[in-house]
Amino acid sequence: MSAPVDCSYAGSMRGPRNDYGKTAEERALILSHVAEVEPLLRATCTHEIDATQPLDDVVAQLVEIARGE
Repeated sequence: MSAPVDCSYAGSMRGPRNDYGKTAEERALILSHVAEVEPLLRATCTHEIDATQPLDDVVAQLVEIARGE
């Protein structure tokens, strides 16, 4: 699944039980990971689901993948 970095930031900033991503250093590390690791993952993935879609659409795509469609 993928989501824009600003969505990832928003999630990490809202999570009350997880302190990760709340400091400037950790946010910089997140950006570094996105820039360096995400292209490697995209190059080898067989499916990509945009997690900003409505939940029902995301679930439907996951079901299709699971069924081999």
